[in-house]
Amino acid sequence: MKVPEGDDGELVDAVNLVAEAIAALGIAVTDGQGRPLPGVSDKIAVLALLRSYRQQLARRGRTEDAVGLGDLARRIERVG
Repeated sequence: MKVPEGDDGELVDAVNLVAEAIAALGIAVTDGQGRPLPGVSDKIAVLALLRSYRQQLARRGRTEDAVGLGDLARRIERVG
């Protein structure tokens, strides 16, 4: 998801493509008990995946990468 800063339209397109890939792989956003959440938007699904990946990076000591993904997550949260 290397989208230039300020190109929100391209960012939304990238989020949608990633969400399609998530669905094609059978990855589901789940609640605290592991049950799939129905009707999750593309944006929420991508943010959930990013959150999980950032946690894994932080656990492995890759804090700089985790921080960079945090910046991306905040950018995604801002777009419609």
